[in-house]
Amino acid sequence: MFLRSLANVRLFHTTSSLLRSSPDKIASRVLRRSRQVKRPKTLESSLLTRLRPVTAITTAESYDLSRTVELLSKKGYQPATLIPNEIISFKYLHDGFRGDIMVLAQNGSVVSWGFNESVLRDEILPLVAEARVNSLQEVQFESEDLDYVELEDKEDISKLKQNYSLGDESSMENEVIIINGVEPESGLLDKAAFSSGISRSTRLAVLEVALDSHIEKTREFTESLSRGKKLNISEKAVLQSTGRLFLMRGKLNLYSELIETPDLYWSEPQLEKLYRQISRNLDIQPRISILNKKLDYATDEARALMAVLNEKKGTRLEWIIIYLITVEVCFELYHFYEKYQEIFKSKKESELERV
Repeated sequence: MFLRSLANVRLFHTTSSLLRSSPDKIASRVLRRSRQVKRPKTLESSLLTRLRPVTAITTAESYDLSRTVELLSKKGYQPATLIPNEIISFKYLHDGFRGDIMVLAQNGSVVSWGFNESVLRDEILPLVAEARVNSLQEVQFESEDLDYVELEDKEDISKLKQNYSLGDESSMENEVIIINGVEPESGLLDKAAFSSGISRSTRLAVLEVALDSHIEKTREFTESLSRGKKLNISEKAVLQSTGRLFLMRGKLNLYSELIETPDLYWSEPQLEKLYRQISRNLDIQPRISILNKKLDYATDEARALMAVLNEKKGTRLEWIIIYLITVEVCFELYHFYEKYQEIFKSKKESELERV
């Protein structure tokens, strides 16, 4: 049953994590990834009033789950392992509401069900901060949120099934996640599956922002090339830039499951269906494709800069060789002059002796 916990992907970008950025950066990032939340017309008004937020924040490369369990246990919480070495969950109480918190190891993310971003950032993240592996700077945190409704009454499930094209399983209607919570264990696993999807998106967002920042920094060098100006950059800096690009490409395509459906979904058709549905809804594959194309461009740019620097280096070496040859010629001319002077002197002395 624990395989059911790796299911859905969900993303709605929130701007709260952008407030520390400049206005121009905020505008560009919001336009790029923000999405207007649509309230499902098919849900009854009584259910719409029960909507609550689900929020994810990526804070690190990964989480040490053993350390996470240790920290939570010391603070009086009871963490439960949903997927070994992948996801743990625990209950958190705030303002009378008891919600589920998911800590995802590989994506370095924490997802809260029922709490907004400020609660997650200020109260929940500090609980497991010491378990982060290669923690990101706070300005690099990426957050996503959306709405969900949890149906714990069979009557609500029956109404949706009879009146609308919704089944018994947890699903997504327009832009809202619907959790079938009649069976708590099943509902928790479905939440974990959605959490995996949300964190997939925030993890991707971290790479998107990092690459955009890289491209913005190297833009001046490309403009200098187009204007025929001298490049004010060292070979070491270009090599470091190329290394960062390869690392980003590795994080996207090699060191994670961002570009493919995780193996655990294959044995759970329903979860795979949800995973693919939410991925299409959030444009995950197009975003990955665009990110790879940007990486191709950035890599070509780095190669072009390196080629220019190598050409400059080659030209400098050629001039050094020319200077050395010139110096050698000068020495040879001087030696020739000395020999000529000796010959001329000896010839003159011999003529004087004859006289």
